[in-house]
Amino acid sequence: MPPVTLPDHLADAGFEVSGIDAFTAEQVVAFVDGILQDDCRKDSHRELKRSVRKFFDDFSPDRRFFLSLKQDGALCALTAIDRYKDDTATLKWIFVSRDCRGQGIGSWLLDEALAFAHGVGYEKAILCTATNMEAAHLLYKSRGFVFKQWVTFWRQRMQVFENVFGESVAELVE
Repeated sequence: MPPVTLPDHLADAGFEVSGIDAFTAEQVVAFVDGILQDDCRKDSHRELKRSVRKFFDDFSPDRRFFLSLKQDGALCALTAIDRYKDDTATLKWIFVSRDCRGQGIGSWLLDEALAFAHGVGYEKAILCTATNMEAAHLLYKSRGFVFKQWVTFWRQRMQVFENVFGESVAELVE
């Protein structure tokens, strides 16, 4: 995992940074599935399980990124970057447990993920998000993502956002 700097307020609150080796694919599926069911009322367990397993199996630190936070040993937030095309990264996941929200964790995870993607040579990033995740949409837009199109993904109507890297993302790397 590339070096990341945990903000002081998160370190002081007892959060710890972890990479992909800290959790199993099954633990990640359970964490994300719980959030999708609670926040979105989505039953995507089968598709999620397949997606997470493929990400773990294909993981390579030169073009893929996984960053998580744990508190008291428990997974409480994560993000991942995957390769979509040679020049395009996919923000695969960004999830924060309900009890850890409101502390800037999502913003920090997104900044770290975008800095990684830009730093390894991706020119843009895309993401697919549920329609009812308004707080997430505001976060994405604040980091330069713009709505591109509607798609059906995992049998759900979803929105695709894109960020063509410019100065705002380049500043994250510096």
